[in-house]
Amino acid sequence: VAVSGGPDSMSLVFLLHNWIRKKKGNLIALIIDHQIRKNSNQEAQSVNKYLFNHQIKSKILRINKKNVNKMNMSEARKNRFEKLTNYCQKNHILHLFLAHHYDDNLETFLLRKIAGSNIEGLRSIQNKTIINKLQIIRPLLSYEKRNILDYNKIQKIKYINDPSNLK
Repeated sequence: VAVSGGPDSMSLVFLLHNWIRKKKGNLIALIIDHQIRKNSNQEAQSVNKYLFNHQIKSKILRINKKNVNKMNMSEARKNRFEKLTNYCQKNHILHLFLAHHYDDNLETFLLRKIAGSNIEGLRSIQNKTIINKLQIIRPLLSYEKRNILDYNKIQKIKYINDPSNLK
């Protein structure tokens, strides 16, 4: 599971951790350090320690600084996705869980609509896709952000508020 440390991915990793224990499977939280913000390494280490304290195996994946040119959201998303999928393929991981939710899907639809996307482009984010034999699964797409925040509050799950999301 991809874990940014934000409320969405933290709720997903805990949901998956509880589910996978019952199924006697394996789970690893993949934390990306983009090395863009000054505190990114510290945040990644903090998330890693928090997950360790909750018996959730995790690994920090760092984006090579030479791959960080424009320092924008689109580049960060591309770098993150490439790092995650490459790690999964190298380690024979068949499923990658991402914490996109309903609000993300709505935002994607609106941005694509404004950009003039065709019908195919307006499908927005899919629940499941397969890329190079890796199944990408987004189980939170039917949940609104407020539902996720409520879940974290009830379960006492801590998370990081990414300051770049406030811009």
